[in-house]
Amino acid sequence: MLTTSFVIESDATHRELHKALKEISIAADCEVLVQLFSSQSPNIVQSMANIILAVFPRAHLIGMSTTQVIHHGDIFSNQTLVSISQLQQTTLTSAKVLYGRDPVRDGYDLMNQLELTDDSKCIISFADRMNNESYERFKVFDQREKVVPITGGTSVPTEYGQWVLFGNQCYQNAIVAIALTDKTLFFEVGGYKQWNPIGRSFRVTKADGNFVSGIDNKPIEDLYRYYLNYGEQLDCQLLKSFPLVKEGKEDQDVYIPQVFRDGAIQFSNRLMIGDEVRFCFDHPSLTLEQVKMGAHRLNEQTPEKIFVYNCITRLRFIEHNKELQPLQGVTNICGCYCMGEFWHDGSHQRVMHHSMTYLALREGDVQPHSDKQFLSAPSRGVTAPLFSLIRNAFSDIDMLNKGLEQKIQRQASLLTASYRIDTRTALPNRSVLQEHLSGIRDHEHLLTLKVTNFSQINEKYGYKVGDKLLLDLSVHFQLHINQNISVECKLYAIGVGEWAATFSSHKDSELIQKEFDCFVDELEHVNFEPYGLPEMDYLSISLCAGLVSRRDFPGQTADDLLLRSIEARRYAYKNNLHFCNALSLVGQDEVRREQLKWLSYVSRAVLDNNVLIYSQPIFEAGTHKKVSQECLVRLEEKGEIILPGRFLPVIAGTHLYTRLSHQLISRIGEFMRERDDSFSINLSPQDLMSDHTLAHLENMVRSLNAPGRFGLEVLETEQIKDYGRMIEVCDHFRSLGAKIVVDDFGSGYSNIDEIVKLEPQIIKLDGSLIRTIDSDPKQRKITEQLVKLCHVLDAQTVAEFVHNEQVCRICEDIGVDYLQGFYLGKPARLV
Repeated sequence: MLTTSFVIESDATHRELHKALKEISIAADCEVLVQLFSSQSPNIVQSMANIILAVFPRAHLIGMSTTQVIHHGDIFSNQTLVSISQLQQTTLTSAKVLYGRDPVRDGYDLMNQLELTDDSKCIISFADRMNNESYERFKVFDQREKVVPITGGTSVPTEYGQWVLFGNQCYQNAIVAIALTDKTLFFEVGGYKQWNPIGRSFRVTKADGNFVSGIDNKPIEDLYRYYLNYGEQLDCQLLKSFPLVKEGKEDQDVYIPQVFRDGAIQFSNRLMIGDEVRFCFDHPSLTLEQVKMGAHRLNEQTPEKIFVYNCITRLRFIEHNKELQPLQGVTNICGCYCMGEFWHDGSHQRVMHHSMTYLALREGDVQPHSDKQFLSAPSRGVTAPLFSLIRNAFSDIDMLNKGLEQKIQRQASLLTASYRIDTRTALPNRSVLQEHLSGIRDHEHLLTLKVTNFSQINEKYGYKVGDKLLLDLSVHFQLHINQNISVECKLYAIGVGEWAATFSSHKDSELIQKEFDCFVDELEHVNFEPYGLPEMDYLSISLCAGLVSRRDFPGQTADDLLLRSIEARRYAYKNNLHFCNALSLVGQDEVRREQLKWLSYVSRAVLDNNVLIYSQPIFEAGTHKKVSQECLVRLEEKGEIILPGRFLPVIAGTHLYTRLSHQLISRIGEFMRERDDSFSINLSPQDLMSDHTLAHLENMVRSLNAPGRFGLEVLETEQIKDYGRMIEVCDHFRSLGAKIVVDDFGSGYSNIDEIVKLEPQIIKLDGSLIRTIDSDPKQRKITEQLVKLCHVLDAQTVAEFVHNEQVCRICEDIGVDYLQGFYLGKPARLV
């Protein structure tokens, strides 16, 4: 085998080409392989081809357009490379196929024209405008029993266009090839690709053939934008530098993005739904170490010629001809740069990117030898080992993640089990109960029980004793229900110190209640000796229960049945009972609906800022001169004015009560800020114990032109738990100039000692005292004494509920200072 190659600059006369051809010794009876790579126009290239074929008329000539060529390890730009190989033992066959509509048929045409035999060793091929369908043309060759690898590449656009050359003619949208056939021909097709997987794996979730539109249930375009360009638009050409590689495949089956189309990305090969893929990247500098080691090994085979087909993108990363020098140290090399490189991985023919491929040839059966000194020993840099380390580190992380996944799965199984079992009693928990209730039968019942003094037991004896008590009680409950009510009983723990039992029984509810009352009476006399506390000789419990029967509520859901049973149990506790049947509380449903209605009314009024302010005048006794007024709250619903007695009890203790009070104070402040008349506001203990409400009230008082006009009415009731705090509040507002008024004095709860400590300026006598003062002499005497008591306390009095002339006169006779009631003035909207 004799190969002559040269680089020329073309001119009109092709003087350099003629000169180079004259210097070639032409051997007789040999096959001639000519490769021509050029950046010139098709016309000039065809002229040069004619000149070459005139010298070598039987030559097989192929080539393609490129902007850089390789000659003896050096790189030349915008010039022409001609390589002429004379082979004495090898047979050549060549083929040209213009792209048709069916790429598979194109592949068969190419293979048939090459007339491959069992002795065919390799194929050199060049293609123009390689697209995704072009890969299908190569798959035909994978079907052969004996592999014939294809090497070469795809054409590069130049200033004069893009083409492939066959004979003396340039073609577009075509593929050309030459097959080398000889039994003894030594060849080696190699390449350096080294795609490096990066980051975590993803799952293909939406794909159709080569088009993928969904990864991890997200649009694939969004995924590429997020990882490669901070969510911004991407250049399609950039995508080709970051293909996908199948997870876990050692042969690096790479899927290169081709184009965006309708929200999908077309890849070089088909991806299936469920495939695990990762991003990968190949920087050509990573392969320098591998090239040096590969060249050292290849030197042992003493090839006569090496043809290199390199990716043009590598020119951006590799300095000068650094990666070509190791191969040039083996023998003279020549070739060109391509837009895609053909490479066989041992099982499949592939079209690579960012890769450097080569074809090493030697004719004759020459034995490898090791005594030849290689020009440069392989230099072992750190780049390749570093990336190997990174890859293996990722593998370690993946293994660690798998181990963590398995551990999490085991823990999840344990958690699932614990989710269904109460840890204190080892009984099934509420979740298991609800599953059972979803299929509860007509003759089954649900009983919920609670130890009402369990928190006190914990506080007095400690949690260890409490936990032991829970176990003992669970045994007692199970045995009693099995022996006295039903053998088909299942016991559940639904809270700390709370149980639920489901059982089957045809007994009526009254009999079940009677038996349970007996059981509770016995149980409350049992001495549960404190565990580990021998000095304590007695521990008793208090118990209450609620029962719901499926036959009484056939249409209720599992949650509703459980709630009804718990509600019955709470009712029993609230009313000092051991037992309550949910059926007896059915009438409470209407009450609850009515309460919900009022909650809705108040909530809507507060949200719509529709709280109305009324006031009822207060008159001086004797003269009946208006001296003050009590501000009152009203709601309006569909034109009806609603009195506070219908909605305040429903919202007491809720956040709505506080919000209503805030709006009431704000509205009163807006009305009274610049007026001269006196007024008072009646606030409940809930208001006076709320720091936010007090701060709101203080801001209103401070905004008045004369704070002395304001009276703070304190409702004298058993709801007052902390009189010390109430005294502090009253003293504070008294210091701001407000009057302290005690409301509803004598209503049935009167703590005289505490009232004295409040030091009120005014005490309002409750309407229950005044209402019958004209018809009940005893009530009159009691009221008269209360008035005297108030005067002793240096407090003025106000009689409420003055509803007729006689009541008004009697109040004045017994010394009441002020009068309030419908007889003198009804509440009216404050304007």
